Amino acid sequence: MPTDALRARELWFTGPRAVEVRDGAPPHAGPGQVLARAIASGISQGTELLLFRGEGPTPFDPSLDAPGAPTYPRRYGYSWVGEVIARGRSLNGTAAPEIGTRVFALAPHGDLHALDAAAARPIPLAIPAARAVLAANLETAVTSVWDSGASIGDEVVVLGGGVVGLLTTWLAARAGASVRLVEPSARRRALGRALGAAAAVDPADDEPRAEADVVFEATGTPAALAWAIAHAATEALVVVVSFYGARSASVPLGADFHRRRIALRASQVSAVPATRAPRWTLARRFDLVRRLLQDPVLDVLLDIPVPFDDAPRAYARIDAAPGEGAQAVLGYP
Repeated sequence: MPTDALRARELWFTGPRAVEVRDGAPPHAGPGQVLARAIASGISQGTELLLFRGEGPTPFDPSLDAPGAPTYPRRYGYSWVGEVIARGRSLNGTAAPEIGTRVFALAPHGDLHALDAAAARPIPLAIPAARAVLAANLETAVTSVWDSGASIGDEVVVLGGGVVGLLTTWLAARAGASVRLVEPSARRRALGRALGAAAAVDPADDEPRAEADVVFEATGTPAALAWAIAHAATEALVVVVSFYGARSASVPLGADFHRRRIALRASQVSAVPATRAPRWTLARRFDLVRRLLQDPVLDVLLDIPVPFDDAPRAYARIDAAPGEGAQAVLGYP
């Protein structure tokens, strides 16, 4: 089929709590690029929900936005899976994925993308496309566990059972830690136990005992940082996985914080932690993510896919009940 005949729907954020699906012009694969057609994409209930609600900073994404750039209108999304359907001319010997290759990309929601060859990361066909949308959040979770140093026998507390919190729970448990997940949603607590949590409790039943070796703050709520500090033992580490956007909260950095010599560390996925940077590249980290995605246990995180044309209603549902779902997936029939 000629690429000009392909449908090129795009998801646009036009203002707070306003998204729409628009028809766009089909892109073409330029030199060193591939053209890929969507199979599935994942909705982030962290950064993307901040954008939907109008609670992000300005500029919203410094890696993409010029200083003073308006937040809306824009396309966004970073968990996109598609199939290569055309290749552009080779550029300086750049190896591009072959036609028919399934790829993951940090690309906005939509039918088609012209991707630089290096940005189209091949995904084995044995990994279902819906599971592959977890790749971005899995990279975040891998990085957060690396930042924490959590290891065999550690007592770990994870605050927040969203997708990143649940993936962090899974990885910390795989590393040999005893993980306690604190999450208000009964469904997410059950998912945490399925992914290896030794305990999963409602915040109403949670009693910080200042005994954790590592605490992950993954709720997305700034006020939860105080609860994370209350869980941390002497000389323990609190890893802030959440992105708070433009929001802030008062954090108690008084007697307990100082007497227990607690460390706070921000974890962010755009770079490999300095302790691993001499050996680990971003490409090597993604190779690890690819291997981890082969585990079918991760399918428990996937909600039933929503047709792409119904995306506006999907965002409204997530906004109305942000703590109930797991990984929201858009399908492209």
